[in-house]
Amino acid sequence: MSSVVNHKNVERIENKISDCLNRAERYFKIGLQRPSFNFKQRGRTAGTAYLQRNEMRFNTYMLQQDPDKFIDHVVPHELAHIVVYQVFGSKVRPHGKEWIAVMEHLFDVEASRTHDFDVPKPRNLFLYQCACQVHEFTAHRHGRAVKGTQYVCRYCRKNLNFLKKK
Repeated sequence: MSSVVNHKNVERIENKISDCLNRAERYFKIGLQRPSFNFKQRGRTAGTAYLQRNEMRFNTYMLQQDPDKFIDHVVPHELAHIVVYQVFGSKVRPHGKEWIAVMEHLFDVEASRTHDFDVPKPRNLFLYQCACQVHEFTAHRHGRAVKGTQYVCRYCRKNLNFLKKK
């Protein structure tokens, strides 16, 4: 576990997982495999469920902003993906009707695909220019552009060309 995550929040996450899994097991009348979790998630994503690994990754930057909201919404969101995969298999849509039903009817949480936590500011920015303005690219997007991906401004419809690293 990450040293920036306090023991109380780890325990609360474990309890939330247990509570939600118990509800799902009672409803579906089957045993479900308890997923592991860690705090390796980075960037703009609050959490990710790795279905085949039965693993959930959480973003500590967002957990620290509002632990109650994070535990009440993000943990069930990712766990619902795991439950749906274990119950229905891989032939269902990630945020489809099965996932929505698990979120809203079993976990009693609004089925939202997005979060409103603040996202960390990117460290390495790269400037690209079109005919009307300068755009900031993250290192990831810049790497894709270097490998040949063409980006076009949504306003002037001109190609974006690399200027310099910010």
